Amino acid sequence: MLDILASPVGALLALIHTGISNAPGIDSASGWAWGLSIVLLTVTVRLLLFPLFVKQIKSQRRMQELAPKVKELQKLHKGDRETLNVEMMKLYKENNANPISGCLPLLLQLPVFFALFTVIRNFKLDAEAMYGLTAQQLREGAAAQVLGAPISAAFNSPQSLISELGASHTTVRVVAFLMVIGMGASTFWTQRQLMARAGATDPQQVMVQKLLLYVLPLSFAVSGVFFPIGVLLYWLTTNVWSMGQQAWVIKRMPPVNLTPGKPAPVVKAPKPPTPDAAPRTATPTAPAATTPKAPVTVSPRKAAGSRKNKNRRGGRR
Repeated sequence: MLDILASPVGALLALIHTGISNAPGIDSASGWAWGLSIVLLTVTVRLLLFPLFVKQIKSQRRMQELAPKVKELQKLHKGDRETLNVEMMKLYKENNANPISGCLPLLLQLPVFFALFTVIRNFKLDAEAMYGLTAQQLREGAAAQVLGAPISAAFNSPQSLISELGASHTTVRVVAFLMVIGMGASTFWTQRQLMARAGATDPQQVMVQKLLLYVLPLSFAVSGVFFPIGVLLYWLTTNVWSMGQQAWVIKRMPPVNLTPGKPAPVVKAPKPPTPDAAPRTATPTAPAATTPKAPVTVSPRKAAGSRKNKNRRGGRR
């Protein structure tokens, strides 16, 4: 399978290298020629995958729009995993959304990555024509150096092979180690940024993204000691490209606003005090003066009538 993919990748690398070698002042056997060829190969592959990246962003936006409906289904079918999965798949199908489409660009790069590994593994001083590359290109590429390390050498390459390629064993290990760390860290960073902007709520999608977030960088960091310098250069370049491409596309396709009709909270300023509602002071006030009640005067006629009434009540007794 890898041999089938290695042939077009090798032919494209050979075509790019031939074009660079024809430029004035560039030696076809130099590390600049081969290093730049790998970088341009990476850019070509990423440009071919660019439509898929745009599709990935659009799918993530649809997933964000469906997030409230997904939460409703999760509440409605809580405890019924089978029914929940069926309803969620139905929801995705009706809205043309794919929960794992965000991983497609990354997954499609892996075959190219391993195909290039197959090609560079055959960069030898006694190589024969293979994978669309001439014998001279394979032999020149084996000895070409990037930062003092041959692009065909790896961290675990034996001392005898590195000496045969005319390089220092320590230099190769230092360059390979720095590239492995950079490859793992940049893979983690690009995947984390992608997850942060995706806003996934589907448990299946979250699980897949977390798997890629932690397992993929760790696996690259562990297996990176077996990758040639040229393959590490390819992956570092594709990660740097991913960072720039991601920022450029997402800036023109901002995340979905899930609450478009909800106005932003407004903080009201306190009203100034009115003269009637002036604050009271704590100064003591004098007690209000009480005016004495005027004596009640009774007319003589009313007084005589009251005496007669008393006498009548007394006589009845």
